[in-house]
Amino acid sequence: MAISKIKIENFTVFNDIAVNFNSGINVIMGENGAGKTHLLKLLYSFCNHEMSDEYNKNMMSHMLGCFKNTKPDLFRNPQKAIELKFDLSGKDFHFTIFPSENAAHSQPAKATAAPSVYIPAKDMLTHSKGLLEMAKKYSKDMPFDKTLLDITEKSRQWRTDEMSPIAKNVIPRIENIIGGEIIVENDTFFVQKTDGMKIEFSLEAEGIKKIGLLWQLLMNESIAAGTVLLWDEPEANINPKLIPALVEIMLELSRNGVQIFVATHDYILAKYFEVKRKKNDRVLFHSLYQTESGGVKCESNENFRDLQNNSIITAFDELMDEVIYQNLGD
Repeated sequence: MAISKIKIENFTVFNDIAVNFNSGINVIMGENGAGKTHLLKLLYSFCNHEMSDEYNKNMMSHMLGCFKNTKPDLFRNPQKAIELKFDLSGKDFHFTIFPSENAAHSQPAKATAAPSVYIPAKDMLTHSKGLLEMAKKYSKDMPFDKTLLDITEKSRQWRTDEMSPIAKNVIPRIENIIGGEIIVENDTFFVQKTDGMKIEFSLEAEGIKKIGLLWQLLMNESIAAGTVLLWDEPEANINPKLIPALVEIMLELSRNGVQIFVATHDYILAKYFEVKRKKNDRVLFHSLYQTESGGVKCESNENFRDLQNNSIITAFDELMDEVIYQNLGD
């Protein structure tokens, strides 16, 4: 399964935007408020909606769950409908969502939703004990959106008895980074170190927990060939020296049939995708940027440095100018 295109009209920060993706790794960049996380959540909503005679209503339900908002907040112009178009493995899906109704469709289609995993920037496994049970009982009052609850639920699934082929290629690299493996006891997550120590997630470093989550998702086959992986700020709280290894892990996943969407602000992470990719690796960079009319557009390029509207490069170049200016002044 792979999403090759999305077209969005009248949805949150997006007035009218179309983005073409590749089946490998898609690196999404942009300033705060440009819609990176909104784009990831919208893709996740599409992947997870149930395909049935009322699949448009299911799509709306998933969108509301992912954004934890009342429906009017999703409409850029409350007088107009939201238009969403997706291309999934060559099949077109078109949703028209009206402000006064749940949803209606202009082009019905029958297909299964894509298996997907959304990894949020926020750590949830430290707080996972009893969380899902509380969410079922107090769903209206819980401050967590669907992406946060879903990753908790997927992480709690049991490990498979036999490691999948894709996991065999990646798990040793992850275990080398986290210094062991993940275990779950009493609904609590631990890192079982190779030296025998067992460290609860609440005491573990944030970066180790994030990479440990990836170990768990691979071992319970939440991430497998054909999965769409959406990862919001994977570089957050990770020591920069670990980023090359993290990029190599994601490249290996993409070589084994995982389509990956990464939202990032980080120059090092984005640049390493360009540096580490091999000849046949599919990596595409997408830069979201504000237009003069107030909407958001997207520029895409296979080369990170060739993007014309790239806030990450702009900030990096400004830093280099400051460094040069200071050195000349000395």
